[in-house]
Order: sequence, then C-alpha cells, then structure tokens
Amino acid sequence: MARRYRFSHLLEYGLLRTIQGVIYCVPIPVTGALMKGLVSLVFWIFWPLKKETVSRMREVFGSDLPVSKIRRITIHSVWNMLMNFVEIMHAGRMDSTYLRRHLEGAEEAGEKLRAIVDKHGGAVIALPHMGNWDLAGIACVSLKIPLMAIARPQNNPLVNDWIVKGRRNFTVINRKHPSEFIRIVHHLRSGGLFAILPDVRHNKTAVGITCFGKPNVQLGKGLTKFARMANVPIVPLYMERLSSNRHRITVHEPLFPDPEADPERDAVRLTQAVWDIIEAKIRQCPEQWFWHNRRWILTPLYTQTR
Repeated sequence: MARRYRFSHLLEYGLLRTIQGVIYCVPIPVTGALMKGLVSLVFWIFWPLKKETVSRMREVFGSDLPVSKIRRITIHSVWNMLMNFVEIMHAGRMDSTYLRRHLEGAEEAGEKLRAIVDKHGGAVIALPHMGNWDLAGIACVSLKIPLMAIARPQNNPLVNDWIVKGRRNFTVINRKHPSEFIRIVHHLRSGGLFAILPDVRHNKTAVGITCFGKPNVQLGKGLTKFARMANVPIVPLYMERLSSNRHRITVHEPLFPDPEADPERDAVRLTQAVWDIIEAKIRQCPEQWFWHNRRWILTPLYTQTR
C-alpha cells in the first residue's frame, strides 16, 4: 500500500532536494567561502546563542578568555557545522578516490581499524562532535567495514528515507526502540563497527567522570556497555577540518574492557580514558568542537540549557 504524506512533508522534502540541487552545482570551496562570510556577518549583527556560547567557553577556559578568541572559535565552529551539512549533500560523490584526496590519514586509519577488527572481531568507535564527524562514517563505509549507529528517526518519512539511502551500508538503530539494541551486540560480534558520540551530557544518572575539571559529569553507558557485552575494544577517533573540503582523521590505540572487573568501576575507567583523549584535543583545537549542543556536557543533571 502506498504511503500518504502530509503536505508539510512534501514541502519540506521538496525544499531540501532543491537546496541539494543548488549546493551540488557549486564547488565546495566556493560554498565554504560564502558560508564563512555569512556566519561572520550573522555573528556581528545578531547571534542568538552568543551569551550562552561565551558562558560555555569561559566555563572551560576561564574568565580571562578574550572575546576576540571566543568570536574566532564560535565562527569557525558554526561554519564547520554548516559545512558538514553541505558535504552531506555531496555524499554521493565521496567514494574511496575522493577520500584519498581529501581525507588526510585515511589509509593509515583504514589499516588500523581493519587490523583491530580482524584481531578482536569488532570495535566500538568513540567519535566526538569534532570536524565533520559524519565523514568518519562515510570513510568506514568505503573501507567495506559494516558500520552501525544509534539515531532518532526524522519526523518526515521522506527526509528519513532520503538520509537512510545516502548512508549506503551505514545502518542506523532507532533509539526509540531499545529492544533493537541487541542488534548492536550481534553486529559487533560479527566484525562490525559501532559508532557512538560520547561528548554529550546524559539526561539521567549514568557514568560519572571528570570533564574539564568538573567532577561527576554524567556521560552515557552505551560506550562501555556494548564493548563489554560484545567483548570488543573501544577506539577513540576524531576528525579535523583543515579547509572547506579537506580533513584529517586520527585513530587512537584501542581501550579494552576488563571482564573480571566490577562493571561500574570499569565503565568509569574506560569512559574517563576516552574523555581524556577528547578533552586534550578540544583544548588544543577548540574551534573544531561543536560548542552549541543542546545537551551541554557541563549542564547539571535533569536540567536543559535551551
């Protein structure tokens, strides 16, 4: 039976495909230059989250952080997010040849991930909101290593189907249905990769670690839970945007769960180790991180930032 769609769904989908058509006709570096100018202009005229962004950066780097540096970090961070959207529109062109030309470290990362999978059967990828994190998924797909992640489906079924199709063999688990989570364990035990974004505050009591010098920050259990259940390592991986269409991928050494240890203590150990790697990179390249996430990592439990 053919599905019926709301007019709003058709309108939204049509607008999205029109935007894709326009973006597809413009070289990514040209779009990047236009986007950078637009973001800079909007920041100066009216940036609705300016107060919140300033507060977050000073919470991490201290009250003496110059406004000029905050402005530079913010503009680059927002621009990077917009460029991620632009590159998603070009995802159909991003084959292995494209990645070799535009993703520095792709071959080394591929060899490392393949060796880990071959030796340990699978791996949980800890992928923070840095650079173009979606491109990391495309890179894994090009390596012919099955990739899985958890996401909330789009309200618009047309848009959702379009996104799913663009991901090729990138399987997405609907987080609204926890019963599907067992598929992740089977996937890992079958030699697959499972990617999870570890750098957002959890909504409930989970794994309490120290982040940016703040104790008892609650991060999700999924990172260590699936690694322990499938008996596979956790591999921290992050992306850096070098220009409009050039990137760098870095794969860290794997971290292994201890099946003999207390599960809660082991979860804290592993999550803290992953976060320490991420935090070091954020402090080194703060403009690469997405500072505007609704689930700000230092927000107290059971509260919302916006």
